[in-house]
Amino acid sequence: MTFSASARLRATLLVGLLLGLGSSPLTHAQSADQSDLFGAKQSPAEAPVTFPRAPADLLHVHITASGALQFYVDRGSISVEPGQTVRYTLVGKTPDGPSNITYEGINCATRQWTLYGLWNDASQKWGAASGGDWQRIPENGATRVHATLYSDDFCHNRAVRGTPADLARRIEMGLHAPSDNSLMTNER
Repeated sequence: MTFSASARLRATLLVGLLLGLGSSPLTHAQSADQSDLFGAKQSPAEAPVTFPRAPADLLHVHITASGALQFYVDRGSISVEPGQTVRYTLVGKTPDGPSNITYEGINCATRQWTLYGLWNDASQKWGAASGGDWQRIPENGATRVHATLYSDDFCHNRAVRGTPADLARRIEMGLHAPSDNSLMTNER
């Protein structure tokens, strides 16, 4: 099988984006009070990670910046955990190339994200990610998808916007989702 130079470049960028984000030494530096360089507190102890099934029901994440790389969240993987954390499966796809599938978390209280695991297509299994450090979510740049999920879909006023079903509806609505919590159900 032969891939064009542009397809190889997109695949390389995708892998670099999703696997290389935590490699900066600055993201790992911590002060004595467990604050990162941007002043965000480390996320509190979490519930043990249980990996979801393989992604099946993908919801397109509407990112305002256009690009060849498209992102999706698997509806069935969205969960709300203690400590204002949302867990979800993120799928990054290029038009002509491979998909990259990760299991991640966003902490609404601290505006941070973490990588829990990577999907291995060959073995059809999740592999735990090494490190698992929580990283600050910037407004733009390589992690724009995390900023979009944080600001538009999962979090409002440092709290989760509702149930997993509410969060899935917000992703489906994309740019048409209300900016407040008016989609929240009475389920808890």
